[in-house]
This record gives sequence, structure tokens and C-alpha cells, in this order.
Amino acid sequence: MLFLLALRNVLRNLRRLAPMMLSLVLVFALLVIGNAVLNTTITALYSVYARNVSGDLTVSPKDKNNFTIFGSDQLLVGEYLVPPVLVDFSKLRSAIESLPEVRSTAGLISSAARVKVGGQNRNSTVFGVDFDSYTQLVPGLSLEAGAFPEPGEPGIVVQLQGWQNAEKLIGEKVLLSAGLGRSFTLREVTLTGVVSYPVRDQMLDTVVLVDSGTARALNGYLYNFDGDISISEEDQTVIESDFDSLFSGAGNVSEKGGQDEKSGIDPMALFSGTVSNSDTAPSEKLKVEPEAWNSLLVSLNDKDDIKKVRRHLAGAGYNEKSGYMVRDWSTSVGGSAQLAWFLQLLFNLGLLFVSFGAAIIATNALLLSVLERTGEIGSLRAMGATRVRISVMIFLETFLIVFGSALIGIFIGSLGTEWLNAKGIVIDNPYIKILFGGKPVRGEITLDSVTGHLAAAFLLSIVSMLYPLKRALGISPVEAMSE
Repeated sequence: MLFLLALRNVLRNLRRLAPMMLSLVLVFALLVIGNAVLNTTITALYSVYARNVSGDLTVSPKDKNNFTIFGSDQLLVGEYLVPPVLVDFSKLRSAIESLPEVRSTAGLISSAARVKVGGQNRNSTVFGVDFDSYTQLVPGLSLEAGAFPEPGEPGIVVQLQGWQNAEKLIGEKVLLSAGLGRSFTLREVTLTGVVSYPVRDQMLDTVVLVDSGTARALNGYLYNFDGDISISEEDQTVIESDFDSLFSGAGNVSEKGGQDEKSGIDPMALFSGTVSNSDTAPSEKLKVEPEAWNSLLVSLNDKDDIKKVRRHLAGAGYNEKSGYMVRDWSTSVGGSAQLAWFLQLLFNLGLLFVSFGAAIIATNALLLSVLERTGEIGSLRAMGATRVRISVMIFLETFLIVFGSALIGIFIGSLGTEWLNAKGIVIDNPYIKILFGGKPVRGEITLDSVTGHLAAAFLLSIVSMLYPLKRALGISPVEAMSE
């Protein structure tokens, strides 16, 4: 009875309510389509970064500077910040690998260097890895030519997109130069392979993969001098000079090795980790710290277990209080990997404001309906209708208007998403391609998404009902009779 009465009142005021209901339909249709597309975007970004670069989550040291796996995210001109090293790496790795949710792990060293390949020079992000464990962790990494370095052997792998004729340069020597403050490090390793990523991204385009020993040397993770190093005054002056001028023609490296004629430094000694000059015998090689890793990358059997594994590690003492940061793949990568999340947040906040505006319009429309029916409501009260029955009637009216409009909007949004998927639209823009992993624009409607939209519609129904309900419950039979 109450439902039929509420339905009659809605139909009677349908012309007045139509603009507000139409706005709600459009808002929820856009919400469904927008969130479906952004859900697909997050999935695409996961396939790009988690499957090709970082794994599902990372463990790294806590530091006053914020580091992602790509290095410091602070825009410091002319300064490279060396990431801190994980403490008790082997113990941490064993603890994580014992979890049943974990598929594989791999250590990562983040560095930066000027890389010279076949006459081409580029400033690059250098990932130092153990290639056996890293390639198991990121199965999406595509090897286009050559091979990964053998275990224990120095080597470098570059991107097909970033270096011209890279596949033809396999087997040639690659020079890496890194400057840390007033010192610098040079390393020469062999180009063994060429890889590719599914999309072009400003961050990904700079990445090269090297063996862990080379990356440690670039970051200065050295220890145990096996002999005294003697550097002449002339060599010291050259080393302390401007880093760029040192490689811009101050001296030339002989292809056969040996001492540079102008600088007096033996460049090949720098490549191998030793320092020599014309007056003293070369020292023994510097050694690198074998357990120095900046991050532990973790791949899970099911990406939905990320929160569960993070909670487990926090309970085991691997938390910020003990100096560890456990982050999911998007936070670990930063930059473009978090773009879809911010877009989704801004999109939903914008439409939320619009929907609340529609709810205010609905409130006014319902209030006018209540005021016009003062006699009817008063008569119902006089006939014995309780405040609860009046409340149920007002709720049903609001529910039919607001929730019903939302249901129609969700249905139209679902049809729009299916149409978008059928069209297979490809946007030829590098930034859009990153968001969709180089694939056509698609939308994915999930059960969680539909449930969230229905919950939002129910909440708007409650908000829209409150003031009209208060006015309706304030109508007394005496007031109705006086009118």
C-alpha cells in the first residue's frame, strides 16, 4: 500500500522531477564508463610495470629522502643521491620467500650513469640485477636479441627503442661513467642483449640492465683496499677537475688501453677498479660489497595478496619503525604508474560534487512535494498513520527517484562500456598509450565497481530524504485541518 502510494506521488510529480532524474542518470552513466576505463588502465599499468620492471611489491630501506626504484624523486640539479642499502638482506629475503603467497624475489640496485654504446651517449637509469632471479620475477620482459649475461659475468642489456642499431652492437664494449660528488667511476662491460618494453615511457626509456657488481661499483659500494693506492699530484688535479670537461676532450682513451697522453691517468685501470700512474705500481683491484642491495623485489602468485603480505611483513617487524618500507608496485615505481590512480580519484571527486548537486535538487523537489501534500500527510496522521509509516513513505519516494535514476544510469553506462570495447578505439598519443599499455581503449566493469556505485546511490537517497522527511514528520493533523 505504501509503495503504491509513493509510486503515485512520484508519477504525479514526474514532470517536475524529470530534469533532476536525468542529471542523476547521466552522472551515474559517466561514473560507470569512467571507472570501467580507469580500472582497465590500472590493470594495463600493472602489466607494464609489475610484470616487466618491479614485481608486485618492494622492500627498501627507510630514508630521509624519498626513493623509488628509479632513484630519488627529488628534483636536485647536478646531484645524484645514492640510495641506502638494505640491512640483513639475506635474512629478509629468506623470510619473504617462506611465505606461500610469494612466487619469486630478486634484489635490485638503482644507479645512474652516462652510457656510451656505439658512439651514442645517453644519461640512463641503471638497474643492477642478478639476471637469473630477475628474469624469473619479471616474465613479461622481452629479449629481442642476444642473451642476458651469464651468472658472475659483467654485462649490460639495453633497450631496442632507445639505441639505434642496438641489436647490431651486441658483443661490443659499453662505457658507463658515474659521478658522485667530486669523484667518478668508470666501468666498461660487454653488450650482451637487447630488450623491449610494451610501451614508450619517459622513465622506462632510460633503463639499462647491468650485472649487480657493475651497479655496486657505480654507486661506490666498495670495501677492502688490498694495497696502498698512490696517486700523483698531477693525477689528483685531473680527478678533482670538472667531470664534464674531463670527458669532453681533455684526454682521449686509447683503444688499446694504456695511459692517456694528456691527463696522465690510465683509463683502463679505472675500468677495472684500480688506479695507477707513471711513478707507482698499480694496486690490487677494489672489491664490491656482495650483499649491497637497494631493494628487494617480490612477485606474488596472486596480486590480490599484496595487502595480506604487507600485513604479514609488518607483523614480522619489517615496518617503518624498524627502518623498512614495504610498498606496492605503483608506489615503488612512482611517476606514470600512479597516474591512473590520481585520475580515478579526481574523476570520482568531480562527479561526486555533481551528484551531490543533483541530490540538492532532489531534496528541493521532494520538499515541494511534501509541502504541496500537507493536507494529505496530515489526514494520514489523523487516521492513525504513525511517524514510522510516514517515514517509510517518504523514503520509498526518494528511493524511487534517486536510486531508480542511478540504476538506469548504471545500466546505460554498462551499455556504453560494451560499445566502447566493441569499437576498439586506439588513441595515437604516447601518454595515452602508457595508460592502456599500448592497447585499444577498453573498460572493465567489476562486481566491486557496481557495488560501489549502488552504495553511492543509496547514500544519495538517504541524504536527499533527510530534510523533506523532517518537514513531513512535523506536519500535525491540526495544521492539515487548518489548511
